[in-house]
Amino acid sequence: MSPATSLEVSWYWDWVPGGEDAAAWTGYVSRLLEDWAGAKVAAARTGQDFPFTTGAMGEAVAEALLQRAGSVPDNCRLLWGAGFVNEDVRWLPLLILVEFRPARPGDSSYLMAEVGADGLADDIREPQVEYVTTDRGDGVRVVALAESEGEGLHARVNAALRLQRPGRTDVDVLLSTRVKGMDKAGAIGAGVEVAMHEIASQAGELRFGDTT
Repeated sequence: MSPATSLEVSWYWDWVPGGEDAAAWTGYVSRLLEDWAGAKVAAARTGQDFPFTTGAMGEAVAEALLQRAGSVPDNCRLLWGAGFVNEDVRWLPLLILVEFRPARPGDSSYLMAEVGADGLADDIREPQVEYVTTDRGDGVRVVALAESEGEGLHARVNAALRLQRPGRTDVDVLLSTRVKGMDKAGAIGAGVEVAMHEIASQAGELRFGDTT
């Protein structure tokens, strides 16, 4: 019997900026893609009709992300990222829509309904519910296999976090993403949890959802 192979999965997340930073950010994304996938793209181009470069791919990815970020509501921001398996980039780009709301006074249990903890109409499997504790508050993460006419078979991840900010108003943060592919579906829940911890670590810097 062959020994089991250990796979290490890691994640990168960052905010898609506003339009005023678009030019500098586009170059940044191109450099990231060169670091992550430059060798693979160069190998694909060797002796083959593969017209793409990491620079062109980075520009295309950045343009699409900026366009998407420009269309979200004012109380939302877009996280983009990548998933790595044994330090090799596997899933790119990944997107999470992040909504910021003034925390509803009292019990935060209403967030369970917001994330579909008991299931949503398109779910075809019972949701997996995991509770998450961060340095700035507790949250919940829900993963479910779903199917819809527009998206086909996919996994949904919905999460919520009551972000505690001493001396300032707490904020309810809701995260949502959809992915296709069973390998990605099996891993994305952990990726969203990493994003929750990163948002919590930025609690003192975030300005979306402020009421003070």
